[in-house]
Amino acid sequence: MAYTKELLMGLAIAFIIVPSIFVGLRMWARKLKCTALRLDDYLCLGALAFGIVCSALQVYAASNGQLGQHQVVGPDGQPILDDPRFLVYEKTKFAVNILSVIGLGLVKASILIFYKGIFNTVRPFRWAVYGMLGIVAAWTISYFFANLFTCYPITPLIEPFYGKNCINSIPMWLSVVATDLIVDIGILLMPVPMVLRLQLPLKARLGLLGMFLLGATVCAISITRLATLVQIAAEFIYHYNDETYYTSPVFFWTNIELAIAVVSACLPTLRPIWVHFNSPPQSTSQSSYTFGSYKPDGYTRGLIPLSDREQI
Repeated sequence: MAYTKELLMGLAIAFIIVPSIFVGLRMWARKLKCTALRLDDYLCLGALAFGIVCSALQVYAASNGQLGQHQVVGPDGQPILDDPRFLVYEKTKFAVNILSVIGLGLVKASILIFYKGIFNTVRPFRWAVYGMLGIVAAWTISYFFANLFTCYPITPLIEPFYGKNCINSIPMWLSVVATDLIVDIGILLMPVPMVLRLQLPLKARLGLLGMFLLGATVCAISITRLATLVQIAAEFIYHYNDETYYTSPVFFWTNIELAIAVVSACLPTLRPIWVHFNSPPQSTSQSSYTFGSYKPDGYTRGLIPLSDREQI
């Protein structure tokens, strides 16, 4: 794939706009049902904020830091380490690696809190959510500090040719993406046994499973990101003097994953908008449905009958 400055900037702008739209729709869904924002909403807003910052850094790196462009080298073919544009690239890459971990941790926590609200009456599932939240917190904190202290003393100039006291960052980045994928798969599969136990028609259960499995898109992005990083790690040996071009996917796949994760976290919350446009007003004023401990608000009205609360 040929990378360009314009491509990298366009991708970054797109992945600011798209998740912002879906978070706006999520807020509108809340407003339609006159319900206050909950913890999962605030966590999703936080993830969006980090995603916007990371994508803005990609725009800055492309416009001022040679991202997506071939690196300027000296007469000896070696990188010009004090090139101001290359220093911009190094600093923005360092910031994105740190901030994206926080953003991904927030969106994972948002999804888990959403799960807890739905199945709050089921004690084993509630404790499973708490356990997964602990894993997410540990993952976020561990890799935040791992990226921050890639070199000691702390510096964004983490490449070997600077002569800093640094660890080999490539295995660490690969482990971030691999463990991120494992956690995502675990979160994705958590509600499946709960839905399968419901005494609902097969079509209804498949619909619920489909709603929860929307996060599979994020897993697909994580797999692509991991495969891309493995390829970059193998090729970088031969292109160490053209880092701004050959490591471009490190930026945009990170921001794509964060944006799609925010979108996936919002999709199950948008039912009130569908109801608003597709149901008579009186059909939403009365309902005998709920979802776990949630009352019939905008999230889950009409999805699971009251008679099935004991089944989950």
